[in-house]
Amino acid sequence: MDSRWIGMGVSCLIILIWLTVYRLPDEQLTGLFVVLAALIQIAAGYRLGTYVNRLRQMAYHDSLTGVLVNRRFSDRLIREVKQAKHQHYPITLLFIDLDNFKQFNDCHGHMEGDRLLCQFASLLQANVRSQDTVGRWGGEEFVVLLKQADTHAALAIAERIQEQVRHTLSGVTVSIGVASYPRHAATAEELTHKADTLMYEAKKKKDCMIVATHERRI
Repeated sequence: MDSRWIGMGVSCLIILIWLTVYRLPDEQLTGLFVVLAALIQIAAGYRLGTYVNRLRQMAYHDSLTGVLVNRRFSDRLIREVKQAKHQHYPITLLFIDLDNFKQFNDCHGHMEGDRLLCQFASLLQANVRSQDTVGRWGGEEFVVLLKQADTHAALAIAERIQEQVRHTLSGVTVSIGVASYPRHAATAEELTHKADTLMYEAKKKKDCMIVATHERRI
């Protein structure tokens, strides 16, 4: 829930409690006081809520790219796997690494490298659906959680990402590891390990995508 609304609600509650405890003898004065106090208190609550929202944004999202940080993405993945298990639908995880990023940094400088990471994060967000989640795993590694998407549906998204990187980001390509729940993994941890391992295998070839093939035993 938006902390601004919580702050405003708490402010209104404080005003009601104050008026219950401290009754003013003059009704006209009471009305004026209520209006003035309510405006001040609600404004203060709104500003406090805005500040809390800003702190949450900083804690949950990568300061450079704006996508979820590693820890928060992992928390989201754990929740999504539990929900997928309860509601019986698939999810797919993409582990994505920018090929030749170190060479790009060495050639163009770290500021251009940061700009490239931001462009790539924006490209990922533009190519997934509203219910999907993008995160930065670390360095030039990114992760995408595709909710209610089996391996086949996820491949179409991953291939589109690869194609757009080739044409829009100069000098780099991507290597991708793809694994799905419940087809390839039973838990969020297993799913993470499998997709991460496949990404490192893909990175040996570069501009490559490797999809899990061995289905787990039930």
